[in-house]
Amino acid sequence: MVFIICLLIVIILMLFLYIFTLKKEIKRIASRVRNVRSEDSNALINKELEEKNLLILIKEINNTISDINKKEININIKTEELKKMITNTAHDLRTPLTSAIGYIELIQNNNIAEDKKEKYIQIILERLQKLSYLITNLFEFSKIISNDNQIEMKEENLIEIIEGCIANFYDDFIKENRQINFSHKNSKVEIITNRSLLTRAFDNMIINAYKHSKSNLDIEIFEENEEVIIKFINKLEEDNLDIDLIFEKFYTTDISRTNGDTGLGLAIAKEFIELTNGNISAIKENGLLKMIVTIKRVN
Repeated sequence: MVFIICLLIVIILMLFLYIFTLKKEIKRIASRVRNVRSEDSNALINKELEEKNLLILIKEINNTISDINKKEININIKTEELKKMITNTAHDLRTPLTSAIGYIELIQNNNIAEDKKEKYIQIILERLQKLSYLITNLFEFSKIISNDNQIEMKEENLIEIIEGCIANFYDDFIKENRQINFSHKNSKVEIITNRSLLTRAFDNMIINAYKHSKSNLDIEIFEENEEVIIKFINKLEEDNLDIDLIFEKFYTTDISRTNGDTGLGLAIAKEFIELTNGNISAIKENGLLKMIVTIKRVN
């Protein structure tokens, strides 16, 4: 009987000790959580007691801290990219606007001949079109780095998308005695994509070829296993083009910069293609620039 009573006392003491230790550990965890919040610390909470439920709690708290840290890092990166984007494009946006304003002031001079006015109006139109293009790229890129919404994907005909993009720029190429040659075997190649994003990406790739080359643009499609490979090929005009940086944000050659290019067009194309689960790369080969897009096709 005495043994049982002693055993019960030992058990009760052990329970009290366990409860005391558990409460102490919970207070420690609560204090660490307060410190993390008040000190804006990235430190995770360490374990000091091997208790199953407490370990689960610590794991969940640490996962929450890690998720918050990742979101904060992502916000900081996006903020820095926006700052850099504004800094890098301010001059490019100002240049065509200032030029347009200058020619408007010339037109307001009543001594200007009518033929010169027509010429100046055409120049103003070109400057404003360039300004519109720069602002559009700026707007598109700002949406990329600030939008976390899910991309809607559905089955689309790749041939139809590319033909639509070609139609958008057909007249521009023809005016310069250039062509867009589209080579494909099938009239229908089904892929899972977002039509709007992929169209914008292809548009930017065609614009890049139009602005930075004087040659025709060849677009070729190949089907290999479960993938579709699309190649955009044009003559390489800029010898100092760094192929490893071609899709980097704000990358431009000296020639591109004087043309008023912010270096966002191909960066946007890359972002949009990757958002639609595709891949893009570029190579220089025998005086040609080849941009290669790979997308999974529907079997």
